[in-house]
Amino acid sequence: MTLLSKIRPLLRSWTAGQKLAVQRQMSEHRVFPMQPSKWNWTIFKDMFNFYLVLGAIPCALFTIYMNLFVGPATLTPIPEGYTPKYWEYYRNPITRFLIRYIHHSPQQDYEKFLTYLHVEQEKIMLRKLENEIMNKMKERNDYQAYYYQPIVAKYYRATREYSELIENLDDPLPNDR
Repeated sequence: MTLLSKIRPLLRSWTAGQKLAVQRQMSEHRVFPMQPSKWNWTIFKDMFNFYLVLGAIPCALFTIYMNLFVGPATLTPIPEGYTPKYWEYYRNPITRFLIRYIHHSPQQDYEKFLTYLHVEQEKIMLRKLENEIMNKMKERNDYQAYYYQPIVAKYYRATREYSELIENLDDPLPNDR
């Protein structure tokens, strides 16, 4: 125990500079300093690091693996009767993967373009027909009748047949009345 009592003054002894610093801090009026927030920067930094670790690093490792162990394709003669697929013309395996599973095939692009041309041709035909109709309306001083409701002709046919049947019957009453 006497050893601890002898070490105690050594542990408690402060220098004069430390005493002044403590006294100076005790007497000073400290306020919270106003400064702009770093919240946006911190969130951006955290999200950037997260998505870098989540996405870019695995993609880079996959690319390195494919280039080191699989390597680029080599040219070989095409066997008889075999037609290469459209993605087999690319050298890099990653490019082949992207072309095969993400992009459209050239045939599909061509058919989409033909469909686009067909739709545009139909629009041109409809515009021509509309212009012809407008010209006929101007020529005949006609107007568009949007309020016209088409009628069902079967009732008129039935009425006409009934009236013809009545006309063909003999008149039961004499005309000399």
